[in-house]
Amino acid sequence: MKMHIGIAGPIATEHVADLLACDTSTMPKGYTGAPLTGVLIGDLLKQGHKVSAFTTDASLYSNLETVKASGLNFDLYICPARPRAWRFNKNRLGRAMDGFAYEREQLLNAINMAKPDIIHAHWTYEFALAAIKSGLPHLITCHDAPAVILRYNPCPYRSVRYLMARSVFNKGQHYSGVSPYLAAAVQHYTKEPIAVVPNPLADFVLASGRIRSSRPTTKRIGLICNGWDARKNPKPSLQAFDKLHSTQPTLELHLFGFDFGAGEPAQQWCQKQGLLTGMVFHGATPHKQLIEHLNDLDLLLHPALEETFCVVIAEAMALGLPIVAGRHSGAVPWVVGIDDTTNNRCSAVLTDVTDPDAIVSAIEEAFDQNYPERSASGYARARQMFSTGVITESYIALYRQVLLANRKLIL
Repeated sequence: MKMHIGIAGPIATEHVADLLACDTSTMPKGYTGAPLTGVLIGDLLKQGHKVSAFTTDASLYSNLETVKASGLNFDLYICPARPRAWRFNKNRLGRAMDGFAYEREQLLNAINMAKPDIIHAHWTYEFALAAIKSGLPHLITCHDAPAVILRYNPCPYRSVRYLMARSVFNKGQHYSGVSPYLAAAVQHYTKEPIAVVPNPLADFVLASGRIRSSRPTTKRIGLICNGWDARKNPKPSLQAFDKLHSTQPTLELHLFGFDFGAGEPAQQWCQKQGLLTGMVFHGATPHKQLIEHLNDLDLLLHPALEETFCVVIAEAMALGLPIVAGRHSGAVPWVVGIDDTTNNRCSAVLTDVTDPDAIVSAIEEAFDQNYPERSASGYARARQMFSTGVITESYIALYRQVLLANRKLIL
């Protein structure tokens, strides 16, 4: 059964450009930061479904018009969003002041125009609230635990987002989460069961990977963080690298993500601490370029205190890179395939990422004689668990369950 599927969430124009029959160079950028939505859209189209996608872009607020672009069986709606969270935007309040009401209205109008059979919303915020308001059969994919985000970022903006998520759980009907950890973390908000479907990896990422059959002669470490904050926890890793570099001067640390570019907070902090030697601050990097850079490295160091999935780790595994990450960092042990009884002979070395000395030991262990085995383990697990086809089939099965349940309700 072929369906008309709506995908609502962060969608960057660059991630669906090859699906559109127009010049996308002058189009709005869309909502960047989540390549997974473009991956899912592309695979749904490959399987013969029609897709309508809905996202937002603050650059459109000046003319207040939704931009629509189309391709074969595909329509992309980019809706205007207010650029400011608290201050006035022309004659409208900041988007956080009214719970993203204007953005939800624009998304709802686009959804009503497209009339998909089912709407699949990503994240439990404005996209999910618009999907629920449409009255269409819906699936809401949870990508974060709102209470955890609020705990690490106790600010008014995150409080608003938390309340939006609680509204989604009160009003929605069908949910999935991207890991068993996340499903368990949010299950108590709703009586509806939360299915587990991981995030998909792009085909070009899987095609780029290789098993590292021997220990590297270099030690080039990658660290990818978006945001200089407590949850991302970069400071102990930077201190650990400095300790390693003092005895191994050929080590390199390549840092990616916003706040990790030249002159940005990470470099400023390192400069004050005298930790800059051996570090290269790349900053925010387009996804395909990021994968190219990552593929040239030898190890991924991921110091986050909590992850509900972590696409970066899954991508590094797919490329054949061993991982050093947090032993208690949410979904990370599940993603890398480590159970509670072993920390060896698999894709990662997990450690206490709050302790620089523990990180030093973990990096040294990750480069030991088991390096090729860790590379092969991650390479295989990424393809078994996170390939696009596997994930798309899981979502299609859920779509059919949602449509069947909705049909029973109508009858």
